[in-house]
Amino acid sequence: MLRLKIKELRKEISVRQLSEETGIRWNTLSDMEKGTAKHWPPEHLNTLMRYFGLRDVSELIEYVNEEATEA
Repeated sequence: MLRLKIKELRKEISVRQLSEETGIRWNTLSDMEKGTAKHWPPEHLNTLMRYFGLRDVSELIEYVNEEATEA
């Protein structure tokens, strides 16, 4: 499963503050962070990459092996 690293990246700021600074709705960010979002719009991923100053998508998205975590 793919997972966004928003929580780790935002550190000291709240989801609402991140929302205000990026223009992405807070509930959308919250769903993306919790892994309950149905999709990740490319424009949101782009905005987050720019906001956090990331150079590689692996700094924002990681693969988590669900089978390994269930065992």
